[in-house]
Amino acid sequence: MSQPDGSRLAMELELLEAMYPGQISYDPKSRDFKFADQSALLHLRLPELYPEMGLPDVISACGGSRTDLRDRTKAAMQALRLADGEEALDAVIACYQGIVDEANSTTDSHSPKGTAKDRNSAVARSEVERESERGKTVVIWLHHLLALSKRKLALAAAPSVSGITKPGYPGIMVFAGNAGAVLDHVRRLKAENWQAFQMRYEADECWEFVHGGGVSEVESMSEVVAALDFGEHGARHKTEFLQAVGIK
Repeated sequence: MSQPDGSRLAMELELLEAMYPGQISYDPKSRDFKFADQSALLHLRLPELYPEMGLPDVISACGGSRTDLRDRTKAAMQALRLADGEEALDAVIACYQGIVDEANSTTDSHSPKGTAKDRNSAVARSEVERESERGKTVVIWLHHLLALSKRKLALAAAPSVSGITKPGYPGIMVFAGNAGAVLDHVRRLKAENWQAFQMRYEADECWEFVHGGGVSEVESMSEVVAALDFGEHGARHKTEFLQAVGIK
C-alpha cells in the first residue's frame, strides 16, 4: 500500500486555516477534522490515504441550535460528486455552511412568539424570510474559472440551489433556487479573489436545468445553453442567458 503524501494534506489544512482562522482543528493520530462556526460543528474523519485516495466521512454535523444535520450533510456531499484523489475539505465546508444557514432559517421561522417587541421582530424576520424563499436566478460572468478550489466551491451550493458552471475563459456560473440560498452562495464565491466577477443577470424566478437538481459543471458554452433549454420557459431562458453574456 502506498504511503500518503502528507505535504498535500498539510497544504490543504494551511489554506483552510487562512480561510477560517481559529475555526478548524485536525488530530493527525485519529485523523479527525473539525470545523466550528459559532455553535455549529462539523466533525469529519479523513481516510488514511486522503487526499490521494478516499473522501472525508461525516462523523457528526450539527447546526447552531444543535440540530442534527449529519444525514443532510452526507446526502449533500454525495450530490457534489467529489472526485476521489482530490482535496475536498473546502467544498465540504462550504456545503455544510449552506445547510446550516437553511436549518437556522427554518428554526427561526418556527420559534414561539413572545412580547410585542418579539412579535414585531418576528414579523420583520418573516418578511425577510418570505423574500429569501422566493425563487432567484443569477448569471455570473468571470474573466476565467481555472483554479480547482474555486471550481469545487462553485459546485458546493446548498441543496436548494441548482445550476451549471463552465470553467475556462470566460468562466460562467448560473445558479437558481431559493433566493436566500442563491445569494448566500454568490456571496461566498464573490469573497474569493477574482480578476473579474460580474453578475450579468438576476431575476426573481427559478430556472430549470436539463440535469435537474444540484450544480453541474460542463466544458463548453454550447453545453451551458443546452442545459438551459428545458421546461416551459427554456427557450426564453436560453435567449436571456445569451444576451446576458453578450453572445446574442
